[in-house]
Amino acid sequence: MIDNKYLTILAESCRDVFQQMARTDVVSIKVKKDERLREVHAVAQVIPYEDMNKRLEGTFVLGFAEEAMAILVATAIAENLGLPPVETYDDTAADILNEFMNTVVGRTISGWDKLGFRVRFGVPVSHKNTNIKEYPYPDIEAYAIILNLAIDHIIFRVTFQEVAGRRMVGKRVMVVDDSSVIRGVLSKALKAAGLEIETAEDGQDAVDKFKVYKPHLTIMDINMPKLSGLDAVVKIQEFAPEAKFIVLTSSSRQDEIMTAKTLKVCSYMVKPVQMKDLLERVRLAISR
Repeated sequence: MIDNKYLTILAESCRDVFQQMARTDVVSIKVKKDERLREVHAVAQVIPYEDMNKRLEGTFVLGFAEEAMAILVATAIAENLGLPPVETYDDTAADILNEFMNTVVGRTISGWDKLGFRVRFGVPVSHKNTNIKEYPYPDIEAYAIILNLAIDHIIFRVTFQEVAGRRMVGKRVMVVDDSSVIRGVLSKALKAAGLEIETAEDGQDAVDKFKVYKPHLTIMDINMPKLSGLDAVVKIQEFAPEAKFIVLTSSSRQDEIMTAKTLKVCSYMVKPVQMKDLLERVRLAISR
């Protein structure tokens, strides 16, 4: 989702600003994918951001596992600015660390802007003894930027989330297939993407359940007992003309493909499909 060159600029901004403002050497710097996606911080400064095209958003977090480390960094910055040392994590300490974050953000914005990645950051907010739940979406990317000092380390975290992915969370999708195995596999993957799922085992079942469940999108098999998938689409469109469909079938007959185009389904996919491809089609259909 995000190019490494953007992460490099952010990491170098973190390092350079820390060395200048805290007057402390950074021994090494490391950027790695953050698989945990959640972290309890004793103290954290959190800044949300979004790109100008509103296609991408995320958070930038400076987190400390121990409050003492936050105080130490705030004190180093304060002394460099000619301010009294910080003894406790209070409003003054939070303001100092927030100003530090603002400076990092300013450097980052300049670097990203030169590459054509234009973003706007919000105002940093200080959190204390809080589980930073900034990563509620399963397809989010998060990275940890670790500044290794002589005696300890500082960790920054940045997340990248496609807005289209966020818009999927909580959306209702109905999976229609006469195979319980397919219904189960698709339901599991779609639920993991934050979607709410209903299932139907044939076309007639789909028509009946659609009236009650009113899904934002229906994934429809074609060859099913009682009522075929395409016939079910026709019946549903009679009372829900704006309904959205993705056809997912084991056949690729030309007449079925043409009928699906006539019915203006969002996508026609032939099994087996890669789940990543299906999820992308789902995102596109829901975001229309």
